[in-house]
Amino acid sequence: MGVLEGKIALVTGAASGIGRSTAEAFAKEGVSHIALVDIDEQGILSTSKIVSDLKTSFSTHCADVSQEDLVERTLNEVIDEHGRLDIAFNNAGINHPSSRFHELEIGDWKEMIETNLTSVFLCMKYELIHMLKSDTKSAIVNTSSGAGIVPAPGQAHYTAAKHGVVGLTKSVAAEYGKLGIRCNVILPGLVDTPMIRDASGELTDRARKTLERISPNGELIKPEEIAETVVWLSSEGSVKVNGQSVVIDGGGIMR
Repeated sequence: MGVLEGKIALVTGAASGIGRSTAEAFAKEGVSHIALVDIDEQGILSTSKIVSDLKTSFSTHCADVSQEDLVERTLNEVIDEHGRLDIAFNNAGINHPSSRFHELEIGDWKEMIETNLTSVFLCMKYELIHMLKSDTKSAIVNTSSGAGIVPAPGQAHYTAAKHGVVGLTKSVAAEYGKLGIRCNVILPGLVDTPMIRDASGELTDRARKTLERISPNGELIKPEEIAETVVWLSSEGSVKVNGQSVVIDGGGIMR
């Protein structure tokens, strides 16, 4: 039996990268159903093929999780079909080209905050509504970044959003832990995902410089290595872990 046997799970940002690897890891650990959520419909279908090959039930939900009505609808669909939600991995996010603080456009600021922070608030709001109705213990895991504790150069809006995710996580953990709902946040280092590569598949200049600056051994982190930690935080093996920020970067940030 897997450590998540019989659980109902939801993954946002499931079309690629950390989200896809975590959906695969959830399937391998025995979840009974995974709701795959992303704005990238083709990417979700690719992830669903992986989950299907592992003989795991799934549903696909093409939704922009920064839009409250779409988040509410998606959560209602999952609950209507399965009656409860045991695990939520709020992972959807974007990045932008670097910009000096005083040159940052308000449109870019708003898009970043809505996608990387407001989406986490909205997802947790509706996840909590349904988790509170369940008799089973539940786990929420959010994705922040190393930029959630130290600033990412040229990324003031990304840094602000990722700091905010850490704060939201602690707020939920403090308020709902006593009600059987744990909430933790992962802070990955530089992970090998499509977000850090250009159209030719090569690392972007910023990704290469970041790797040189923060990686102790010069290696990218694999998405599946992040997924292993998400599985643990979603399992009974971490039942006493709540409100914690787990840095997964090989020791690049020692604080």
